[in-house]
Amino acid sequence: MDFDRRRQRRRNLQSYVRPGQHLRLLAPLFAPLEKRRQGLSLRARSDAGELADRSNTKTNRIKSGVHSMEKKTVTLPVETVGQAYLELLRARGIKYFFGNSGTDFGPIIDGLAKFASEKKNHPVPITVPHEFVAVSMAQGYAMLTGEPQVVMVHVIVGTGNASAAVMNASRLNVPMIFSAGRTPLTETGMRGSRSNFIHWGQESFDQGSLLREFTRWDYELRNGEQLEAVVDRAIEMATGTPQGPVYLTLPREVLAQKMDSLVIHPNRKAQSEPLAPSTASIKRTAEVLRSAKSPVIITGRLGSDPTAMKSLVGFAEALVAPVVTPASPFVSFPNTHEFYLGTNSMPYIKEADVVVVVESDVPWYPRQGTPPENATVIQIARDPNYGDIPIRSFPKDISIGGDPKLALELLAQELQSASRGSALSERAEQIRAKNKKYREGLKQKLEHDRGATPISHAWMAHCIDQLRDDDTIVISDHGVGSEYLTVSKPATYFGGSPAGGLGWGIGGGLGMKLARPEKTVIVTCGDGTYMFNNPTACHFVSHAYDLPLLTIICNNAIWNSSKAATQQVLPDGWSASTNNYPLTSLAPSPRYERIVSAHDGYGEMVDNPADMLPALKRALKVVKEDKRQAVLNVICGTH
Repeated sequence: MDFDRRRQRRRNLQSYVRPGQHLRLLAPLFAPLEKRRQGLSLRARSDAGELADRSNTKTNRIKSGVHSMEKKTVTLPVETVGQAYLELLRARGIKYFFGNSGTDFGPIIDGLAKFASEKKNHPVPITVPHEFVAVSMAQGYAMLTGEPQVVMVHVIVGTGNASAAVMNASRLNVPMIFSAGRTPLTETGMRGSRSNFIHWGQESFDQGSLLREFTRWDYELRNGEQLEAVVDRAIEMATGTPQGPVYLTLPREVLAQKMDSLVIHPNRKAQSEPLAPSTASIKRTAEVLRSAKSPVIITGRLGSDPTAMKSLVGFAEALVAPVVTPASPFVSFPNTHEFYLGTNSMPYIKEADVVVVVESDVPWYPRQGTPPENATVIQIARDPNYGDIPIRSFPKDISIGGDPKLALELLAQELQSASRGSALSERAEQIRAKNKKYREGLKQKLEHDRGATPISHAWMAHCIDQLRDDDTIVISDHGVGSEYLTVSKPATYFGGSPAGGLGWGIGGGLGMKLARPEKTVIVTCGDGTYMFNNPTACHFVSHAYDLPLLTIICNNAIWNSSKAATQQVLPDGWSASTNNYPLTSLAPSPRYERIVSAHDGYGEMVDNPADMLPALKRALKVVKEDKRQAVLNVICGTH
């Protein structure tokens, strides 16, 4: 009879399995496994002696020739897979757990409570009341430190809310373990089985498919025994080349499974060394560069590695070439350098005979112009094919993959070793003259905007620049650009993702403040973007976790990008002829500065350009001295 029931259960299970579906529905078979859970354990690595103080330590010595190394295992008492998961994250060096919880979080919440009672300080739980903000915080933390972060949201609905933020992180190659619970697999029979009406409606055939295109790897934890392998694989894929978010789904039954102990081993998933280009490709490229008469360098995301800026400076000086940084979300080249020519590459590619593209997914807009047909285009990037972008048809006469920092250093060495004549001195003078003309244009606009109303973005940025120091980080979430800021050091300015998911800035700033509390973080954003930021959630986190930052809203009461795009695509259309742009107005404009006061913050509206600098001083005093968040609602124009 028991055999017949088991056989019928297997038949029922098989009838629900669809092609390509993972073995997600095997959970009903887990119950017998729980009865023999005693004696089973998981493996992970200890991150500190703190773990060893609470455990039994066993040492195995491994000898290889004259070398030997110690492998320490640490056994910890646990009660559930959820607790074991947290212990493993702790052992792997994860400091924070950004969470937006739901009915799938029970074992995680209980495990964190156990950690608190045992005075285990990591990972620190950070409650974030919106999924987009949670991922943005993790993104900001990782962008500043390079350390992978862990986020968990509520099943598939939380994943949906977070999806745009995950896309942002993906296009910026931000290492992140993005995780979500999975609605219970079983209707009854297990401790984590369905207990709420939503547990039926939240079921999906393939939860991972929601983000598969924008993650490096996705997987669902099937049982507790594979926990170490799954977590280590997630970290390995998130931090490998190319970096990016991974998606891990965690069924409630699995997290709630009983477990008596966790055996932690060292993590042996060492990352590979950065790939260097071949000597032949470097010499071939250097030969082309040596013969260049009018080269130009275009870069974008190189500054994601803060140490790479120095390499680009050395390369530009060795080549004697100007540098432009269109839509750069990082500081890739100092804008104080005499070879810097701004953010618009179009005037310079049209006269170039060699174009060097370094980690720039969109170096120019083909509809506005392209380099000459006989120009040589060299693309240097970790992935010079940009395989995650479906269509990208920029020419590529020479392709150098691997670590761009190493490639630039090797090319600079080749160029410096050759005698190249007096023509380079003349070229350098020409570049300096262009740099002077570029700066004079900025100065003229700034003088024009100094007393103009509404307040211009240029004047706003200039005032910010007067008060910032080396410990200030400026973030632009569709706010002020870097042109009127002094941006000469890595990791002092951050822009948005090529994915265009607006609303990441305040969350990203909170993550950076969490990572570097000594820094002053200033976030600039449009008024429409401020609403995308989920400001109530952001201001809550700032207040709850003592993460004061300054938010400056560039309030022009319109989604101006939508209006500008309409004018660009249909310059003679109905909107242009009637001056009517539906779906773009954000009037009447709310008193945005009052929202922060509900979270013990300081808010002020600024509509006079003469008041811009004094208002900034007042707001920064609140942030730096009073340790409270502040918001300036600046009534500004569209430029």
